[in-house]
Amino acid sequence: MRAYSMDLRERVVAAVDGGMTQEQAAVTFRVSVNTVGRYLARRRNIGSLAPTAQRHGPVPEKRQQLQAWLPDRLGAAADATLAEHVSAFASQRGVVVSAATMSRAIAALPADDPDQALTPRGRRRRPGRPLKSKA
Repeated sequence: MRAYSMDLRERVVAAVDGGMTQEQAAVTFRVSVNTVGRYLARRRNIGSLAPTAQRHGPVPEKRQQLQAWLPDRLGAAADATLAEHVSAFASQRGVVVSAATMSRAIAALPADDPDQALTPRGRRRRPGRPLKSKA
């Protein structure tokens, strides 16, 4: 799908309103007849030619709650298991998350220690990933 400027949409619709057929407007503005029809239908149904904001998938409400809750929890119970964090989150917030979701949320937290932000070779480390110790 090609993205056209608002100006083109308005000109196409204005041309059809001015007496041009949809086929003539399509040839004149180098768009398909279906595009002209979609512009006219959009104006008829919505009342505007402006594009709508598109969001694919659900709003990440769980993640936002989890990211806000985790720093205090990790400060209080840093040695707790994922299952313990999951059950604590469910009991305190009333939202059930999986252990995998909890793990991803912990891994996405920023590093507490600025020295942990870089690998020994100087590359940036993903947030929440600790340095690996060679044993």
